[in-house]
Amino acid sequence: MLSRVRRAYAAIRRTVPFFILGFALLVAALIANGESAFAGPLSALTPRAATPLTSAAPAASSAAPPEKIAPDSPRAAMSDFTKLTRAGDYGKAARYLDLTAVDQSDGPVLAKHLREVLDRHLWIDVDKLSPESHGDTEDGQAPDREELGNVTGAAGKPVPVLLVRKVDARGARWVFSAATVGHIDEWYEHLENRWLLDHLPKMLLGFGPRELRWWQWLALAPLLILGWLLGFAITRLSGVVIHRVMSAHGAETMRRMRGPATLAWMIVACYALLPWLGLYEPADAFVRRGFSAALLIAFFWALWRAVELSQHAVSSAQWAKNSLTAHSLLLLAARLGKFAVAAFASVAVLAELGYSVTSIITGLGIGGIALALAAQKTVENLFGAFSLAVDRPFREGDFIQVDNVSGTVEVIGLRSTRIRTVDRTLITIPNGKLADMRIETVSARDRIRFYALIGVVHSASARVGEIISGIEALLRDNEVITKSSISVRLIAITDSALNLELSAICELTDYDRFMSVRQALLLGVIEVVEQFGAALAHPTRNIELDPDFTRQILEKRG
Repeated sequence: MLSRVRRAYAAIRRTVPFFILGFALLVAALIANGESAFAGPLSALTPRAATPLTSAAPAASSAAPPEKIAPDSPRAAMSDFTKLTRAGDYGKAARYLDLTAVDQSDGPVLAKHLREVLDRHLWIDVDKLSPESHGDTEDGQAPDREELGNVTGAAGKPVPVLLVRKVDARGARWVFSAATVGHIDEWYEHLENRWLLDHLPKMLLGFGPRELRWWQWLALAPLLILGWLLGFAITRLSGVVIHRVMSAHGAETMRRMRGPATLAWMIVACYALLPWLGLYEPADAFVRRGFSAALLIAFFWALWRAVELSQHAVSSAQWAKNSLTAHSLLLLAARLGKFAVAAFASVAVLAELGYSVTSIITGLGIGGIALALAAQKTVENLFGAFSLAVDRPFREGDFIQVDNVSGTVEVIGLRSTRIRTVDRTLITIPNGKLADMRIETVSARDRIRFYALIGVVHSASARVGEIISGIEALLRDNEVITKSSISVRLIAITDSALNLELSAICELTDYDRFMSVRQALLLGVIEVVEQFGAALAHPTRNIELDPDFTRQILEKRG
């Protein structure tokens, strides 16, 4: 039981960073897509402008003069009602209600309730209302009457929300009709989150960015946590089922896909839980757009893992293991595939968040021109990577010598190759240059040559033939030496030694084992030389002094 708890804890610990990443990306998307656009280099990716909800008139443009709005028009009345209710001044907002059929003192409460009903069930675009005093005379409605939409009543039937033009001692103005006012309490009673609206502090009921109330902003974090817990549980249960019904390969695939699956199920759960927040139409659309972006992230994350799994599956095939070309090309193809997934993911997520795809593609086109003009070295290195993958002079893990550098290849990247030297330093060589260099792949040796040059003293000249025969016998007795490759020759007679050249091929590829064999052979050569009464030579010089010169020096000193 304890081991299961530990495994569950370890699994949670592995997926928590992915949840934090998804949550951070979602919050970043919500903030970045908020009231202001990106600044700096990303200013070209400006979000599509949202329609103002409380503006009395559309913004003036240089192409057309501002639209004239009559002060007693439906647009002016609805705009003023929205501003007053947003500010919490329900007493003044009540003047836009026809209270002839109800108690006048209930006006502020009815104005507040109507605001909540409209926000929840009928989000009104103020800019689409008529700016004329008598309203839209071509909409087929009766004069001085505007139908804003319908709200479902208690009987399940749609009830129209009407604005009518009223003229009294205070002048002409547009108000919500008496019939509409009569349905306000009925509509309000059936709101899903009415208890919260009646009991939460006024500060939390205020509106924050993107038409979300402050309590809704705060509730997003618990909603995401609950969604993650549900997503984690569903993913784990799915993993158990898959592990039972599929092979080990399928279970490994599910394990690698656990992160994307958890994020995807988390977003699905959040979609299901979202109605509990009672978001208004713009806020609901905004949050759903963020969830859709997170779902896209999960999808492309899964594609990223699919590229890794495909590379692993193909690389595990016997034909791929036996082909150096396949290994290099698969590695390069996987990296290019990941780059393509990341590029498509960036465009798709930005487009889902409301940024113009045209601007993004235009930016990519400009980036392509910059690549052609200013990134020639990068392109050269990229083609160098292709050249190395096709020519396959080495692969990761091989020991190579190039440009006075010896070491083990650690990474063959798209731009450069990194080599770990015997001194444990890391050397990076651009692929464009590396493709043109002379490369010696030490790891590709099928055999290793034993070679030595020794000198024997001149006093052993009579027994040089015996020494050569003894060394040949020593080499033939070694089981790793290719007998036909043995060569022991007298190659030079110098002032201080008789030079012998020893050469043979060892049937070895393990360099550490070869070092042990070479040491044993050299010790054996020393024994053979000493066995025949000879010795290894070293450079010597004899200095002879003139006797008269020596006597003169001694006389001067004495």
